Amino acid sequence: MARYSNDVIHEATNWFVELTSGEATDADRKEWQRWLNASPENRQAWQQVEAITNRFMGLDSKTSIAVLNRPIDTKDIKSQERRQVIKTLSLMLAAGTAGWYGYKQKPWYLLMADYSTAVGEIKRLTLDDGSLLVLNTDTKVAIDFSNQARTIRLLQGEIYIETAQEQDRNYRPFSVVTDHGTVTALGTKFSTQVKSKHSCVSVYQDAVEVRPCDELDNNVVVNAGELVTFNTAFSQQKQLIDRASMAWINGFIIADKMPLADFVDHLSRYHSGILRCDPAVADLTISGAFPVNDVNAALTSTSEVLAIRIERYTRYFVMIKPA
Repeated sequence: MARYSNDVIHEATNWFVELTSGEATDADRKEWQRWLNASPENRQAWQQVEAITNRFMGLDSKTSIAVLNRPIDTKDIKSQERRQVIKTLSLMLAAGTAGWYGYKQKPWYLLMADYSTAVGEIKRLTLDDGSLLVLNTDTKVAIDFSNQARTIRLLQGEIYIETAQEQDRNYRPFSVVTDHGTVTALGTKFSTQVKSKHSCVSVYQDAVEVRPCDELDNNVVVNAGELVTFNTAFSQQKQLIDRASMAWINGFIIADKMPLADFVDHLSRYHSGILRCDPAVADLTISGAFPVNDVNAALTSTSEVLAIRIERYTRYFVMIKPA
């Protein structure tokens, strides 16, 4: 990969933030075009900024310039954060592709979030088109609705969606974009979760189409009652969903003879800190409905029906051990 002078790196990243700030004027865009055409080095640096931000935004190269010419979520970034974005993009450009993968995991990646939830919080929203969006614990999303498409970028966590049928305008595809691919709704109710190495989609009504990032011909249609896990290259074989898996939307975990280790793993997502299960009791099974907004109450209920004890070393570090 080409290396650039510090001045060119700074100019390219500064132009990116300026054009996506929502404040750029026609004069600004003409000035950017003059800068772009001023030298081959400028054009090469800009192409690299596009390559990095396309991965960041989950966009293909054909749509990147269009996006750069309309406001995105950086319009809400304060001046100090704006300077930090310019600095970070500059470092990524200097570091090359390897730098992208390193910085991708850093907190700046989440600055574009429009909505988020804290650990243990569940949030329900009605979007501009009337669709229902529910954010699970520790989740961040960015909303990008245009005249051509409705896109939710799932930056972290898990969401549930009931898409609205638009009656008074031309149909706009509704998609969820993760690091691993795109999930396009075919008029449906579905949930999507993103993890470090893969994403997962569960469909509760109608169907969705899953398109992994790196395999444009490897699309798969997931129908109601099915789930599929996918990474950037391929989708795994479809499985049947457990309807209890959507209980979190109403603030519960529903367990039906669930191994205690799995129950604790689910519950730990709503606990700020460490929640562990001793292997000696991991295979015990638990049944019932447990509130996710009160982890202590859920643990107390569990201890009343199983031969376990709850040891709290601090409010953040909890261990489940044999009674």
